[in-house]
Amino acid sequence: MAGHAPREAIGELLRFVRYLADDESVTIDDRVAKSETQTGYRNFALANFMRAYRNLDHPVEHVLGVYFHQCALSMTCEQLAKAGLFLAARGSNPMTGHSVVSPKRARRINALMLTCGHYDGSGDFAYHVGLPGKSGVGGGIFAVAPGIASIAVWSPGLNEVGNSQLGAVALEMLAARTGWSVFGD
Repeated sequence: MAGHAPREAIGELLRFVRYLADDESVTIDDRVAKSETQTGYRNFALANFMRAYRNLDHPVEHVLGVYFHQCALSMTCEQLAKAGLFLAARGSNPMTGHSVVSPKRARRINALMLTCGHYDGSGDFAYHVGLPGKSGVGGGIFAVAPGIASIAVWSPGLNEVGNSQLGAVALEMLAARTGWSVFGD
């Protein structure tokens, strides 16, 4: 979305997620985006730090505006799991056969989710669940069992680091029952 104005980038993101989910009802919750903007002090500090070292080319307010709207995507668990299915299938959507990203890029995204998709709780999530995953501000968690499935869970009760408490427990139980942990447990 580099080179797009913020409004265009947000529209492009929404079109992309709707395409992946094969569902036009995916929206952006403007109240959540506004709340993220009003409370995202750490994000503003980090973005300004990155800009000071020339690692961010666009105005901080524009970049974070797009990011906060991305954080405010509103969708069901089914829509989320379907939208992320390409990450379980080496970058291709198995429902359509279309390539979304290269296999190498899908692997990189999964590695990033495994190592930092749950903020300060990423290490614990990786240890207990053993699946790449990404938590959301509304209590959702998206997880990937590479080569097998994409999974979405939702429960609004957040733990001390801002991740769904029950969602993480449900994914831990699923990974234990199925043996889907990337660590082979």
